[in-house]
Amino acid sequence: MFKTTLLAGLLACTTLLPAYAADASQAEDFVETQAQGVITVLQDMRAGEREMAEVKADFRDRINELADVDRITNFVLGRYRRGAEPATLEEFQTVFREFAINVYESELTNYSGQTLDVTGSVTRDENDWVVRSQVSGGPDGEVYEVNWRVQERDGTLKVLDAQVAGVWLAQTQREQITSVIGNAGGNIQAAIDTLCGRIQDQDADDYARVCEG
Repeated sequence: MFKTTLLAGLLACTTLLPAYAADASQAEDFVETQAQGVITVLQDMRAGEREMAEVKADFRDRINELADVDRITNFVLGRYRRGAEPATLEEFQTVFREFAINVYESELTNYSGQTLDVTGSVTRDENDWVVRSQVSGGPDGEVYEVNWRVQERDGTLKVLDAQVAGVWLAQTQREQITSVIGNAGGNIQAAIDTLCGRIQDQDADDYARVCEG
């Protein structure tokens, strides 16, 4: 009787332990591998030792492995996604995807050639973590904190936001984009035009491909 009660108690305690502890470790490994890959390929972009078109294609592939750009796109539209015309939504998704990839390139290029080390994580919810990392090894000798919001869906880990220099990129983009749309009376085209202007400032070739094509 005592053994049975003890076994039942141990089982009850086991079920109270976080079922996603191992997944947190996997989220950390995912960031350490994928984010380091992004930073490494940016070194190739800066060094100019490979064809730029090849490097940018490599960078895009790595960003798509790291981040769920489609979900980020839906997030930044907020409530304006509901009821949007399919053609307008598709145009916004195309333009924002280009803009978001360019933002990752711009924000992370300062760390190109450096080393990313994961220092831990915070579990927000089951299948939802903030992975903390430090980037070091640059010529200035500084150590930079970069955090990553990671979620698991259908067995796949993806970054939904990144905090660089204390700023969450997707959250900031959402605030800016919904403000533009709100000031335009709910017109998503206003956000598309604004994003195209920013893409033009970032890269004329990208602007011609996604905004004039």
